[in-house]
Amino acid sequence: MSSLSSSSARTFLIRLTTLALQVPTSILVARFLGVEGKGLYTLLTVLPWIVSYVVMGGTDTALTYYLSGGRAALRSLAVQSFFLSLFFSVASIPVYIYLVVPHVLGDISSVLLFISSSLIPLAFARYYLLSILLGQEKITRFNYQYMFTSLLILLLIIIAGLINGSLPSVLGAFAAGHLVSLPLALFWINRAPGKTGKNPSDVDSLRGIRLLRSCLFYGWRGHAGGILVTLNQRLDIFLLGALSNPKEVGLYSVAVAMAEVIWHVPMSVHLNLFPRVSAIGSLEGAGKLPRAVRMTLLISLAVALTLFLAGRPAIHLLFGAAFLPAVDSLLILLPGVVAAGVAQVFESYFAGVDKRQYQSYSVGAAFAVGVLLCVLWVPRYGAFGAAAASTASYSVQFLISAGLYRRLGRLDFMAFFIPRRNDLRDIYKTARYLAGKRIKR
Repeated sequence: MSSLSSSSARTFLIRLTTLALQVPTSILVARFLGVEGKGLYTLLTVLPWIVSYVVMGGTDTALTYYLSGGRAALRSLAVQSFFLSLFFSVASIPVYIYLVVPHVLGDISSVLLFISSSLIPLAFARYYLLSILLGQEKITRFNYQYMFTSLLILLLIIIAGLINGSLPSVLGAFAAGHLVSLPLALFWINRAPGKTGKNPSDVDSLRGIRLLRSCLFYGWRGHAGGILVTLNQRLDIFLLGALSNPKEVGLYSVAVAMAEVIWHVPMSVHLNLFPRVSAIGSLEGAGKLPRAVRMTLLISLAVALTLFLAGRPAIHLLFGAAFLPAVDSLLILLPGVVAAGVAQVFESYFAGVDKRQYQSYSVGAAFAVGVLLCVLWVPRYGAFGAAAASTASYSVQFLISAGLYRRLGRLDFMAFFIPRRNDLRDIYKTARYLAGKRIKR
């Protein structure tokens, strides 16, 4: 059992536990607010994070890259991230209030606008803290931070629902959960040793304006792809809000929440592969990639098949009969989400070897396809049209990512996409290993 397989499996297990906390949260929001209220809640929580990610310019990924490779000191990166959070928050909040909200949500109450806007500085702080943890290669703590935040949000939403179950109180519980979880990330960062780098003089020279320029250069070179990844994953919801109605958003958000269970598989691989490739270099990292792609594909297909068979009864049981129309969107989304997950593994390698522009190429083409098809299909077919457009877009992303990796001269179809007997044996050994650790605990 390889170290990448075991660490990715541990990550997947923690993320499944996090998902087990997020599912009842989604159910409670749907029960408290109804289909239309669930749609508004989704927009009010998703849009601030999109704005924050776009404005940030990829500097969060740069923190991970420079810290994991020992290219800059932790203290310098932490100071830079603090001031960038303040600057970006001041720049982003007016854009959100005066440009984004009027065009997507129209008139909303001042209370909802205030709570939703407060998510922007929380997003910047969260992005940077998690990027530092990832750069320290503290993958377990990185994922525990997600789990702890999800637990807090669940508990606070239960309290909010017991008080009155209104949209402002539920949205406020979501924001409070993110705020209260930030000190834990700071605690874990302080406990972890900082990266010193292979050449201390090089590390010392990367600080201040020079470090900022380096981070901006690294970030922006692939940030177009990062922006498009985020927009591509949430474009369907964004356009549903603009071209359809909150009811369709509410239905579609349920389908997306279930389909994105699959994304925990490639994300678990990405969180371990990206900093590792950054630290060990392109040649050794390339040796780990075929197995990572095969394992991601194999496990993702198994999860997709489970959702295909259990999707309808699960939605009916968990969300109620009013959300059953979401089943059609879920089934259409499944193959696209699997394809996007495999593409993400290739893009993890690109980021680790400072080829982030490759992600921009693949996701740029996918984004163009997604926008065109959403504009054509969403007004007519609603949530179903958004799902079909997303699957087509994700498929394009996968094909181009694989093609770009082939330009590096190392893509063998049999080695990357045909599972081997050892893969199944490795999955079995890893499952036994994780089960044994849980029993010992």
